[in-house]
Amino acid sequence: MEQTGWERFKHKVAKWIPTHISPKTIVLFYGLFDRLSFIGRSVRNKHRAYNETVLSGEDSPLTNGYIDNQSQWKDVLFGKRDMAYSGCEIMAVYNALYALGKGSGYKLIAELIEEFEKSGAAMGGIIGSSPTSIKRHLKKHGIKSRIVWQEDKLDPDTDLAIVTVYNDKNTLYSQIHTITFTRDENGFSAHNAYSRQKYYTTLKDAIGGVGTDPKMICAIEIDKKSL
Repeated sequence: MEQTGWERFKHKVAKWIPTHISPKTIVLFYGLFDRLSFIGRSVRNKHRAYNETVLSGEDSPLTNGYIDNQSQWKDVLFGKRDMAYSGCEIMAVYNALYALGKGSGYKLIAELIEEFEKSGAAMGGIIGSSPTSIKRHLKKHGIKSRIVWQEDKLDPDTDLAIVTVYNDKNTLYSQIHTITFTRDENGFSAHNAYSRQKYYTTLKDAIGGVGTDPKMICAIEIDKKSL
């Protein structure tokens, strides 16, 4: 079927944004969507109670360890949508907390969802949460971090990072995804993301191994020694 003029325009814009708009500008506007959104306390309380029931039940998508199964979280609410649709940033924070030994379990993830609904649900959660919101919530949990905008500026000594990427550097239609990367004696691994191999030697290589043809928007590096 031939595309309409509006559809052709949308595709052009989707291709133009990753190639012409700087990462800092993307994150700036993302952060504004965070700040301009507000989810009321009554809704947050309702979601918290519902999510704790789902996450503590027999059919809970939450398993021991890292969250790596976002597609199975359709019954867990976040803002105007659900965690399967737009919860990757919250899952990335949970995975970072888990990596640092700062908690796990259904109460923690339900708490994080509520925290992001209060401050960090861009467009009511429809487009997830911004990297600046992630950094803000890490600080709330006592975690020091810094934002890096270029892959060649990544700290080689970093062994824990939350990275936001275009899944495909050529089009926004493949969406944006946020991933936690951890390093152990075998190398770097990606959590809650499709990765072409289990381990990578460097964080840059690990970022390049996710998605279709990824492009880093920014990385939030966490120094375990600074905690």
